[in-house]
Amino acid sequence: MKDDYQIKQDVLDELDWDPEIEASRVGVEVTDGAVTLVGAVETYRQKQAAREATKRVAGVRSLVDKLEIELPIQHRLSDEGLAERVAHVLNWNVSADAKNIQAEVQNGVVTLTGELDYHFQRKNILDQIEHVAGVVNVIDQMTVKPKVSASDVEDRIKGALNRHAEIESENVTVRVLDGTVTLEGTAESLDEMDRIEQAAWAGPGVTNVINNLRLG
Repeated sequence: MKDDYQIKQDVLDELDWDPEIEASRVGVEVTDGAVTLVGAVETYRQKQAAREATKRVAGVRSLVDKLEIELPIQHRLSDEGLAERVAHVLNWNVSADAKNIQAEVQNGVVTLTGELDYHFQRKNILDQIEHVAGVVNVIDQMTVKPKVSASDVEDRIKGALNRHAEIESENVTVRVLDGTVTLEGTAESLDEMDRIEQAAWAGPGVTNVINNLRLG
């Protein structure tokens, strides 16, 4: 069992290992396995990368993100200018029809609304938007419309979990009702917990995932 000092060192090492992150700008505090990230980074993507890196570390039981974003001068845009960049990204996205997605920008915060057929389309859009210079936060209000039966979705998700080598599928219970997937059971790390949730989101017609997994 790792103590807080070892967890902190492992998180710092993982941040330093990730080339997306300027680790010297990120501070780490740990109390009983609960990690808090502090400091300031230059982009929203760096903030997300720091979160992802922290979740990969064994022993991290929860994460509080207090990182601020200090945009460099060359990335500072008016909301109108940022909205144009976001619209350009949406128009060139091949996984979803741009006319189904609306983006509103206020003080660098991008709010996305609209309806999609699959969660992978939502994830693809979010991944692209978080790489746009000038973005300080993304609020996802997009929805996915269900198209298949609950039993079919449940079977497909269970099959996917069984196929994934990095997931201990026997420790996970899956229930589906009206497009909402509920996950119960245990995971070895926050990263595995995220992987299980993403596998559930990949099911056809999944509109929501309730992640009740606990670390075990």
